[in-house]
Amino acid sequence: MVLPSKLGELSYPYFLNRLSGLGMTEGLASLIASRAYDFFIILIILLFTVIGFQSLLQINLPLTILLFMLLTLSVLFAFFHMSTFLSWLSFFLVRMSSSAGLKNSKTLHWVLRKIHEMAEDFYAIKARKTYLSVSLASLGSWVMIFSVFYAFMRGFGIEISHLKLVFGSTIAVIANALPISGIGNWGTLEAGWAAGFLIVGLSKEEAIASGFGVHILIFLLCSFMGLICWISLNLSRQRQKQKCPPPC
Repeated sequence: MVLPSKLGELSYPYFLNRLSGLGMTEGLASLIASRAYDFFIILIILLFTVIGFQSLLQINLPLTILLFMLLTLSVLFAFFHMSTFLSWLSFFLVRMSSSAGLKNSKTLHWVLRKIHEMAEDFYAIKARKTYLSVSLASLGSWVMIFSVFYAFMRGFGIEISHLKLVFGSTIAVIANALPISGIGNWGTLEAGWAAGFLIVGLSKEEAIASGFGVHILIFLLCSFMGLICWISLNLSRQRQKQKCPPPC
């Protein structure tokens, strides 16, 4: 969360590799896949909330549904054909390197090997055919996230309906997903949060203040959970060393 432009996402495959031995490319492929599922679910949720606010937003409902369907299908198409896209990328890099006289570069061969491994990882993810179970898991996680947002708003003393809460926070989530954030994502989440909740009728002061409040609480919760996990991992390693001392 601290690193700018979503670079912190790379910590996910890194720690998967360190803690469970999962390959970096497989971890990165699973990260991209999870984000694709999340974006798909968020688009569906946003579509239903937009329908609920049709009169408020003064939109053309059939056109809006069509645009959401096209965007959703584009996300799914890109995800299901990621292996093909990576193969095209590999071919493009080979052609470009040949033109530049870098065909025998060790760096190029390393990059091509990683692209090939990631293409195989995406193919393996697609071959498992766990679309429904993963989609339901993603939906369940977002339901819990929106429930936490609702608890935050009630804790701030702001009375708001569930539909308005989901719409406003969904706009914030989409804004926060854009790779344009600075350190700590400060400003991006607040801007999306304020925009979403201004649309549903909150005052400017409540929308801005609640956005900063939610961001601070998220940081505190993540820091607390990270500290607990870090302590538990260190304790687990110490127990393993005691059970099996070197050179075991």
